[in-house]
Amino acid sequence: MYTAFMNPHTPAFIQEMKQRLKAEKTRLEQELKQTEAIPDYGRSDEDNATEMADFAVSAATSDALGKELQAAQEALERIAAGTYGVTSEGEAIPEDRLRANPSATTLVK
Repeated sequence: MYTAFMNPHTPAFIQEMKQRLKAEKTRLEQELKQTEAIPDYGRSDEDNATEMADFAVSAATSDALGKELQAAQEALERIAAGTYGVTSEGEAIPEDRLRANPSATTLVK
């Protein structure tokens, strides 16, 4: 027997989270663009060492931002699919958790 999926969250809450996720996606995309620039401080050994150190930090930051961006995009896809705010096991994610992390896919136990 087929049971229709009923999202436990109100349309107003889903819309609020959608707007927050869109804003977060835009912010993350802008930050990623800023981290993609390779620094050029000069040609001395000291300048090159500083460039490499800054590039390593930038790469780590870029990786973290990319993961956050992917999570926001996937949350927006779940909103479009009507499955936002529910774990893969079908449990409702509390609104407080989603307000703290709109991309959440799990419960905190």
